Amino acid sequence: MSPGQGARHHTHYCQYGPRGDVRAAYAHLPFQGLWTWLTGKGQARTAQVLQREMERTGECYLVVHLCFTWAVMIALVMLGQAVLQGAFQPATAVLLVLMAWVLMVNRLRSMQATFHYLTHGAVLKDKTRAQRYARLFLSTPLLYQDWDTYNQSHVREHHNIRVLCSDEDPDQRFIRAQGFYPGMPETAYWLRVCCTPFRPAYLLRQWRETWLDCFVRLDRRAALFRWCFWGVVLVLLWATGGLPAFALMYVIPRAVLFEHSMWLQLFTEHLWFYQRDARRSEKDHYGRLTWGRYQGRKPPERGIIAHLIWGLQCVCLDIPVRMYVYPQDLPNHDAHHRRPNVHFRHIANYRASLEQQPSPYGPFLEVWGFMAGLYLIRDHLCRGVQEPFGPLETTVSDTHNCPFSTSTSQGA
Repeated sequence: MSPGQGARHHTHYCQYGPRGDVRAAYAHLPFQGLWTWLTGKGQARTAQVLQREMERTGECYLVVHLCFTWAVMIALVMLGQAVLQGAFQPATAVLLVLMAWVLMVNRLRSMQATFHYLTHGAVLKDKTRAQRYARLFLSTPLLYQDWDTYNQSHVREHHNIRVLCSDEDPDQRFIRAQGFYPGMPETAYWLRVCCTPFRPAYLLRQWRETWLDCFVRLDRRAALFRWCFWGVVLVLLWATGGLPAFALMYVIPRAVLFEHSMWLQLFTEHLWFYQRDARRSEKDHYGRLTWGRYQGRKPPERGIIAHLIWGLQCVCLDIPVRMYVYPQDLPNHDAHHRRPNVHFRHIANYRASLEQQPSPYGPFLEVWGFMAGLYLIRDHLCRGVQEPFGPLETTVSDTHNCPFSTSTSQGA
């Protein structure tokens, strides 16, 4: 690969937030797994090491993951019972409830993300077993769409290389329905970004769609299972006096905060209303629509005060965003669109390993900081910035020297 070709495959950044290899600045710190989780960005592996890691993830990991999620959620409901019984001082109780809500949303979002990866065949290759896990432990308790409905709208339509961020994309149609469009005023942009998920009309519409998706728009067998599941759960909660705690710790986060979290994630997920350039191939165009969404900044080299400020930024900025907005695999959503069948447990290291390799999808794109993503989309929708990651280049792909296989198809 020539130097000119190599330059074309370097990661591109927008004008907001840190730029350059920020993750490398954490390499000297202990507990590298923690920094991979906090930033969302993994570390490069050799092809052999990455392959071994990916082969070790199977059904046992899924079971452990589900058991952990369910245990946390049950513990949070029990905490709610203790709060309602007056086990804590009022100020402590309020603080505990707020923290519990964030953790509950994190686990609910993790359930949604795991269900999402199951539909892509990235967790279990056996589709029948994947559907069974999804129905029993994920979509039914989460009050989420069934397998077939989600598979049609997300896998077959949204992920399709010719559909993503077009007028046929169901997610872009949803964004447009909330009042977003190219050339919109900046004041309207910020008002809709901040207020949309709390508008009564929006929430009522989301609740209505949830009700229909979960209990009405289903085949008879699936609907019967969901009615029975929730009937048994509610009867048990009523018999044990746990309904108020369940309402506090599950119903409120699921009804309001989960929708807010999903909105913030979805809105910053793609470059909505992006117009395709005739000089780009389908895959090159597809690669410009999604970016890595990372949190963090380079650690200071010296100074106690500087390190304290950096630590406070990690705790007060990065952890809340990572827990509430971009849990699990979501910082690396661009890699997921390029290779949907990579397990969420390995997507961060997989992306880091491919970052400097030539790809028919063009160079990887990165945004560091949650607000940087909102500024990027604001520039695109309100200020007419067509290429927020720099000037348009025609990518020359050379995949013969790439040690990792890449996907050649998206969606159906």
